[in-house]
Amino acid sequence: MEKTIVNLSQLRQKGVWNFEPYSQSVTGAMAELEKSPFPVVKLGTLVVEGTTKRGYSVTGLENVDGIPLLSIRNISAQGINFNHVRYLSPDDHKKLEATQVHKGDVLVSLIMRPGIAAVYESDEPANIDTHLARLRLTDKIDPAYLAFYLNSDVGQALIHSLSTGSIQPMLTITALNDLLVIIPPLDEQKQIVSESRRLTEEAGQLSEAAEHHRAEAYKLFGKLFQGAV
Repeated sequence: MEKTIVNLSQLRQKGVWNFEPYSQSVTGAMAELEKSPFPVVKLGTLVVEGTTKRGYSVTGLENVDGIPLLSIRNISAQGINFNHVRYLSPDDHKKLEATQVHKGDVLVSLIMRPGIAAVYESDEPANIDTHLARLRLTDKIDPAYLAFYLNSDVGQALIHSLSTGSIQPMLTITALNDLLVIIPPLDEQKQIVSESRRLTEEAGQLSEAAEHHRAEAYKLFGKLFQGAV
């Protein structure tokens, strides 16, 4: 178990008995920021003014005749899925213009798994519910890079330090805007994303190979009892 010593005055200043901001993972993440050769800025400065939105609490239909209403179950570090998605009527979609999603927007989970992010890459319309935030970025940052950063060990450690709640952690829009982000030049951002995708694809291939070998091992174990080996 990780041991963390925190001054009582620090806890009083924060106002809650939350040790996460003082953990070793957060300390390590802050050290990465301090030694970064690139600028470190607040996420709110990278978002087009007035476009950071949290979804509304609305009821969606369980059929496919409408506009997808995305929730936290549709967001993962691997991207956006449309499994068990709910739908809005076209009229409701138009009324909820503030929470409409456009291609290139970054969607961020605000509860359960705070900070998990994915880029909306479809040309089709969609909306978000109250448990997601939509970030529409300036040209200073690549959306895929931001999603990769938020899902990384550094990003997640910083996000956890800003989250509130004990039973169910939650991230507020204010805290999300205050999150510190390392900003390399755009060309380097794209290189980081490309390498990340390559390694992720390679990991998937290795995982599939491992499953295949594991299945073959189980078959071999069965043949052992049949005297076929």
